[in-house]
Amino acid sequence: MAARHNPVLGVLWMFGAAVAFSVTIALVRHLSATYSTFEIVIFRLLFGIAVLLPWLFRVGRAGLRTNNLRIYAARAAFAYLAMFCGYYSVRLITIADSVALQFTLPIFTLILAVILLKERAYAHRWIATVLGFAGVLIIVRPGFAEVNVGVAIALAAALLFGVVDVSTRFLAGSDGIRTILFYGFVMQLPIAIGPAAATWVTPTLADIPWIVAFAIGALSAQICITNSLAAAEASLVSPVLYLRLPLVALFGFVFFDELPSVWTWVGAALLFACTYWCTWRDARMARSA
Repeated sequence: MAARHNPVLGVLWMFGAAVAFSVTIALVRHLSATYSTFEIVIFRLLFGIAVLLPWLFRVGRAGLRTNNLRIYAARAAFAYLAMFCGYYSVRLITIADSVALQFTLPIFTLILAVILLKERAYAHRWIATVLGFAGVLIIVRPGFAEVNVGVAIALAAALLFGVVDVSTRFLAGSDGIRTILFYGFVMQLPIAIGPAAATWVTPTLADIPWIVAFAIGALSAQICITNSLAAAEASLVSPVLYLRLPLVALFGFVFFDELPSVWTWVGAALLFACTYWCTWRDARMARSA
């Protein structure tokens, strides 16, 4: 249990997750110049399955026992759509705007957890939700700036990932994390194969290192988050993940000549503040209980 009280290690792991996420989304933006989003998604799925195969060989059928196949099937559909929307949005808007808008994920997760899991939502959570919505309006500025369809797609990604997070929370009550991950990857394949095949472009030797780096980055982010939450409290380490915005803004400026507006920073700051405050309040309530 000592690892639960190592805040420095927890922060370092979460910083690694922020870097890995930022590199991943930058590589998605780079690969999108040649490959369809459908194909990029299937690269991610195939790599995830390949990484989990040694675990499956070790545990055998016992690792796949579950009574929740229907929920896994529904979760896979939402996860595929979420990944597609998240990756496709960077084709239409700057990667900084896409990441900033997806900071709404905790808001959607809260609302969905209340509706689907009947979790109790305290007043501070609803206040944070309203403030988070205000942060989105600041970024989008409807009526003052042209609203690109990419904005709607980025928000859709956050909503869909919220559904995935809530279903993961439900499944984690009876199934292991690797089981959840494996079913997620495998059940998305039948959905992903058709669109990817229809838009398939055979990767060149020059692009294979970029594709591998993208897949490793996505997996590394998951590993870093898991280790971070194992080392320290979520209320301490979760805000570190918001470093994605300055990192992707830097990548966007250096590699793609993209520069986010000041409103993106203001809206993202409000989203960060309300999420941090909500998480801090939850942590205090948990310690009091």
